Amino acid sequence: MYEGHPIILRRIVLGLIEKHGVSVFYTAPTAIGLHEVDMSTRQGTISRRCDCSGTVGEPINPAAWMWYHEHIGHGKCPIVDTWWQTETGGIMISPLPGITSTRPGSATHPLPGIDVAVLDEAGTKSRPAVADY
Repeated sequence: MYEGHPIILRRIVLGLIEKHGVSVFYTAPTAIGLHEVDMSTRQGTISRRCDCSGTVGEPINPAAWMWYHEHIGHGKCPIVDTWWQTETGGIMISPLPGITSTRPGSATHPLPGIDVAVLDEAGTKSRPAVADY
């Protein structure tokens, strides 16, 4: 576990992944977005791919998702882009690693047992199409 300024990701966190053989890496899209700036160099690419990578905190933009997928997962690692809030106490919307097809920038579908709905200002419930998740 590491806590610190996201810009340190280049210097410390990726080095820790290499040194300790980290297989599951979970971080904020903000850190990935800052790191993505260095896409044109090898700085920030790890030699060993993680088995599973995750994000949480805010939506991840598709360009950062692709960088994460290519440089951390070497194009083979599932990315678990999760949606949840402190109030829910756990993940509500997320792909199941290795099972759910993913799309850059999308948290995909509600987990089993979770019923997701969109409410308008009047409180009327409408369920978006699956493609809208």
